[in-house]
Amino acid sequence: MRNFREFNWHPVYRAGNQSLFMEFYQPALKISLSYDRAVGFFSSQSLVSNLQGIIGLVRNDGKMRLVIGHPLEDQEFAAVKHGYRLNELLDDLDQKLNDMLDSASESVQLNLSILSLLIAANRLEIKFAFRKRGMYHEKIGVMTDCDGNKLVFQGSANETVFALGEGYNAESIMVFKSWQEEVFAAYGAPCVEGFERLWSGDQPNTVTVNVPSRFYETISEKAKTKISVNELEPFEQQLIEKELSDFFGNKISYNIPAVPETINGTSFTIREHQKRAIQSWIRNSYKGILKLSTGSGKTITSIYAATKVYEARAAKKVPTVLIVSVPYQELAKQWVENLGHFNIHPLKCWMSRSKWESDLKKELLDLKMKAIDFVSIVVVNRTLESTHFQEKISEIPDGCIMFIGDECHNHGAKKTRESLPSAFYRMGLSATPYRSDEDEIDNPFPNDAKERINSYYLDIVAEYSLGDAIHDGVLCEYNYHIVPVFLTAEEEDEYETLSAEIGKIIASGNNGLSLTQRNQLTMLCGRRSRLLGAASNKLQSLKALVSQIPSNERTHSLFYCGEGKVLDIEESNDSDLRVIDTVSRVLSDCGWKTTRFTSQESSSERERIMSNFVEGHIDGLVSMKVLDEGVDVPVCNKAFILASTRNPRQYVQRRGRVLRKAEGKSTADIYDFVILPTGTSRSLDALRKAELERIDDFVLIANNRYQVEAEVKRLALRGK
Repeated sequence: MRNFREFNWHPVYRAGNQSLFMEFYQPALKISLSYDRAVGFFSSQSLVSNLQGIIGLVRNDGKMRLVIGHPLEDQEFAAVKHGYRLNELLDDLDQKLNDMLDSASESVQLNLSILSLLIAANRLEIKFAFRKRGMYHEKIGVMTDCDGNKLVFQGSANETVFALGEGYNAESIMVFKSWQEEVFAAYGAPCVEGFERLWSGDQPNTVTVNVPSRFYETISEKAKTKISVNELEPFEQQLIEKELSDFFGNKISYNIPAVPETINGTSFTIREHQKRAIQSWIRNSYKGILKLSTGSGKTITSIYAATKVYEARAAKKVPTVLIVSVPYQELAKQWVENLGHFNIHPLKCWMSRSKWESDLKKELLDLKMKAIDFVSIVVVNRTLESTHFQEKISEIPDGCIMFIGDECHNHGAKKTRESLPSAFYRMGLSATPYRSDEDEIDNPFPNDAKERINSYYLDIVAEYSLGDAIHDGVLCEYNYHIVPVFLTAEEEDEYETLSAEIGKIIASGNNGLSLTQRNQLTMLCGRRSRLLGAASNKLQSLKALVSQIPSNERTHSLFYCGEGKVLDIEESNDSDLRVIDTVSRVLSDCGWKTTRFTSQESSSERERIMSNFVEGHIDGLVSMKVLDEGVDVPVCNKAFILASTRNPRQYVQRRGRVLRKAEGKSTADIYDFVILPTGTSRSLDALRKAELERIDDFVLIANNRYQVEAEVKRLALRGK
């Protein structure tokens, strides 16, 4: 199937110079997998006029999401309702739709028939955007192809024949391509994000409802002639406001926390382990760390607690400011989505200061003037530490703030710790609160980071392990597989040399280490860790393993790579390739479709990659650390851990990442590439022992522990 990159799309299309319809709209839609459109006006005649484009979208198993600002004509609304009835009554709707499209010709009745069948076959979904003042009148479109490339267009054209057809209105559109990253980030991505906010009902001052719905039927007749509520007679306005209140219940007020009845279509109730964690936090004077396993609902637990804190404070007529701090933008976006389930719509404090500073200033002023009683903020750690953000939140009384620190092990850094607000309510979240990425098990330094974390959060108040989560059915079960990787003679020599240098520095530190010694020790430990991560025999072991996995069992796989180069030995020029590059090449040679997922990809690129991964368009993601913390990918069912980390925090996070439950997923498989020396010495025996400790940790709650123990015995890891 062709993709957007194969075409020469103009940056601007203007009626008279180009044909919006023939040169852009139809050819782009023909190769699209999805089409999102937000317009003021829509007519069903545009479906037949653009028949070839619609046929292409349907043949590609695609779908259109449409938001309109002006109600449908009566016949069109009847056709939409008829489509939903057909969905319940008829089988083989895709075939009926294809037959209809194949024999289509322009007529009003056919317009309506196609509209009905597109609705019935779940190829078209329509929502209505209503504003209390004025009309929703944006005109944006987002098309996505089979490879995840996007074309975003914006301009004067509605989704009507008069806007898109030849010889009618004088219209123009601008086109932004996702592969032109800088321009797309500035102009295209905001349109994509704006559409998603509109579709999910998160657009400020705009109500988005399904068509059909009780509210839509009530308001559509009024809206056709009187777009603004303010233009209605007082009695009519009261009726509309009542409909809004009835439709949305207690959530009519924007950004007022409320516990949802459902989340993603599933009835929501707080689980017992989540309830116990909150109760322990309350007993500890509303402070503490929730050490809950990855995938056990830390985020929802904390949002539920924040909602209850708000409700209690609102009853006393005192304001609340919720600040959520996270390490990465991807995690911040997930928090925004999860907060939305509780009707919390936070300020997004990341990226450019110009995008959030004025809004934050305005909301805090509204809070101070008692115009509102709740402000919510999601901030990344780097922005949290910034002078401008600190200046703004310093104006908030400490007693008003609830601070949630996600992945709070990052808050042990001195600068970050000093940036944490003196909030009365403090909740830290982490499956492994105290270990940093750079630590090795044998690091001799005092754990200053732990002391800083505890000085703020006041220790762990609740624990819920992976074993608990699996036993309770919160996470899925897993099989654990050892993949032995033996060091080469050269690698063993280098490992022993580094270990000897590390030992000398530690032995000389009876009276404490100098700053120079500590820096040198950190450097040597890092080199030794990267040496294990880059062990050359891993590639052969990987090739042998992935070649055996059938192509239909490859999707939703994660590959965790070590940092460094293939041969990470000082002064060596044998290879300049990074481990992640060589792993990607091996997978490609074995017929796997994978994509790197690292900090080097842009935020929009990572979103596209993740979407392709979830939908199964690619088999796997090859990453180093980006997937370690909080990135939610429940569909993944296989993890290949090539990083050989000796850091419990990392491998506990990585194990939890693959154990999240998803539809159709009952178990997961974890492949652990275990680094083993062939010789014996004090340092090599210590390496063997450290790898065995990780194996024992993994196998303790694995389904296949007896088979793993047999492999441990075969490899003589416990001695002969």
